[in-house]
Amino acid sequence: MARVEHRKKDRTWYRLDNAAILYPSIQSDRISTMFRLSATLTENVDPSVLQLALNRIIDRFPYYRVKLSKGLFWYYLEHNPKTPRVEKDVQYPCGRLSPILNRNFLFRVRYYNRRIAVEFCHALTDGTGAVTFLKSLVYQYLQEAGKNLTDKTGILTIDEEPDEEEFEDSYNRFYKPSLPLPETGEPAFHLKAKLVKKGIYYVVTGIVPLKDIIAKAKEFNISLTVFLTAVYMDSMQEIQNRLVTNPKRKKPISVSVPVNMRNIYPSKTMRNFSLFVVPKIDPRLGDYSFEEILKIVHYSMMTEINEKSISRQLSRNVGGQRNPLVRIIPLFIKRLFFPVLYKRLGENLFSGTISNLGLITVPDEMAQFIERIDFTPGPGPVNKTGCSVTGFKDKLYITFGRLTHEAELERIFFTKLIKMGIHVTIESNV
Repeated sequence: MARVEHRKKDRTWYRLDNAAILYPSIQSDRISTMFRLSATLTENVDPSVLQLALNRIIDRFPYYRVKLSKGLFWYYLEHNPKTPRVEKDVQYPCGRLSPILNRNFLFRVRYYNRRIAVEFCHALTDGTGAVTFLKSLVYQYLQEAGKNLTDKTGILTIDEEPDEEEFEDSYNRFYKPSLPLPETGEPAFHLKAKLVKKGIYYVVTGIVPLKDIIAKAKEFNISLTVFLTAVYMDSMQEIQNRLVTNPKRKKPISVSVPVNMRNIYPSKTMRNFSLFVVPKIDPRLGDYSFEEILKIVHYSMMTEINEKSISRQLSRNVGGQRNPLVRIIPLFIKRLFFPVLYKRLGENLFSGTISNLGLITVPDEMAQFIERIDFTPGPGPVNKTGCSVTGFKDKLYITFGRLTHEAELERIFFTKLIKMGIHVTIESNV
């Protein structure tokens, strides 16, 4: 790949950030590498107005107006001169992108009745970047639809130039060489259910009063993320106990919890900047009470979510990418090893994922036109089921995506909440 000089506001190509380099090599019908954010409005969506809004805002996000290209040693992102097209939504979200049908973009915008959804390939960005884009798209849509919005607090709008820091690979910026590497861990327990046909992705959302579930977390003096993670791990423990009676044959239960690194480092990047903490219990030592799991998750997050601890992951990940031997290996050889690396250091090491984007806010005059905001995790054939969480207004939306027919994990998870006195309303795409 011939190097093209970067220009301040009109770049022609971008290196993949450190989190993104694996995704193009592991993409498949099972691992689509896609995730989804959606906003449900109070009125039906007009597709022509949505297309106009997308046309208007795409150049505000030049790092998303790109296509994936192959170099000799790495994939890279190149400016895409085409215009992204909105499309009608489908039953099963987060499917694999078709470069031809999607005009080579790594994201898509979908609509259905009152819903606007954006689905992003993780090679482009993480949940924070995606929700920022969705908020801007909805803001512009409402403007084009004739709504008089004057407050743009927290919204990236078309009347401003992108900040240079939005483009950066913050992993490389905050990388510290020669730090002790984090422990790799051991293979975790996974659901045993059979996978559904390719292309099918079941989604179940539990809608919970936000004040009630926060009050329950406060009873235990913990955060909402800790509480939900503990319920997830306790549910997985119940499933493993049903399947495996011999303690010696049980496996650790660990849950991957993405951490928004922008809360640790001063970064404005709109690309990926997340790492993970992985609290774990080992059922070979005996059954854990819910209170024990809560303590383990709480103290695990307290000790791991800080700059010193998280920098070890940065050192391992970025150091591997910078290794001179790795850099000179041709891309076609790297592609053979990346799926193995992803499995060994990724899904194989945890039983599931729970990603909490927290309370999403927009200006009040904009919020009156939005009913809810949902976050759907991407599919993974090893974990088979994952969970994503958003708060909006007075509700919490807990969404499970799964590649199996059985909704065992979701059923146990929500039943535990109900038994704690928390009202749950269930929705599904089945």
